Amino acid sequence: MATPLIIDTDPGVDDAFAIALAASSPEVELKGLTTVFGNVGLDLTTANALRLLAHLGRTDVPVVKGSPGEGGAADVHGQDGLGGQALSLPENPQPVHGDDPVQFFADTITPDTVVAAIGPLTNIARAVEAGIEFPRLIVMGGGLGVGNTTLRAEFNFWADPKAAQTVIRKANPIVVPLNLTQKCIADTEFLANVDPVLSNLTGTYRAYLAAHKDQNQSRHEEGILVHDAVAVAEAIVPGTLRLRTHGLDVDDEGALVEGKHQVEVAEETDWPALRSFMEQRLSG
Repeated sequence: MATPLIIDTDPGVDDAFAIALAASSPEVELKGLTTVFGNVGLDLTTANALRLLAHLGRTDVPVVKGSPGEGGAADVHGQDGLGGQALSLPENPQPVHGDDPVQFFADTITPDTVVAAIGPLTNIARAVEAGIEFPRLIVMGGGLGVGNTTLRAEFNFWADPKAAQTVIRKANPIVVPLNLTQKCIADTEFLANVDPVLSNLTGTYRAYLAAHKDQNQSRHEEGILVHDAVAVAEAIVPGTLRLRTHGLDVDDEGALVEGKHQVEVAEETDWPALRSFMEQRLSG
């Protein structure tokens, strides 16, 4: 039986690859997308989620409009969040499925549901504070001693540090940090072998990474970093990532720091095998 999966997301180019990976994987049943501000503002992330599902032939999947805020990564993902190509995706005939992600979680989560949170954690923290329990919560975010927005803070945690604190302290997440995802480079060969519509979204992101390659010492080749798809892969096939427990907290700047909260952290994966898995699933 397929595992129910909800993705909390701020599309975003790497979010697009993650959503497509889930939509193409029979191991999971995609129950919904909840949107949050992040890479761009909430209206755009929600519109992008709808258009991506339409492109993927999954207009059956509800999109719930979540927490607003100021988007902060247009220089990476483009002003529309999808490399200037959002309008190349088809319109989705389905309307937004409400604007209350907390109620959607309450109505949808069952004991076997997995939630993959691949944007700022505002929706997730609101749900935790409302008493929602997540049976398995996988979070793409944070970095152990590294950041991509400040020297120590990763974007999703930096965008809402208080939400990240709530999730780390109360929600028992699996954290998929930059330390791992920055090693997972979808190079130009990978992008040539997957859905060309997805590849077409990556121009701004590739240009940004090329311009900032000296700031990302883990990046040695052309391509994109598929941060979010790495986290979603663990939701699809548990055990894809190797985990170790750390004592952690989040400071007021959004940086992961040592602390008393026991958190499972993804430290390693077999990237050649995972890359092959993604390439096969995303080939269309």
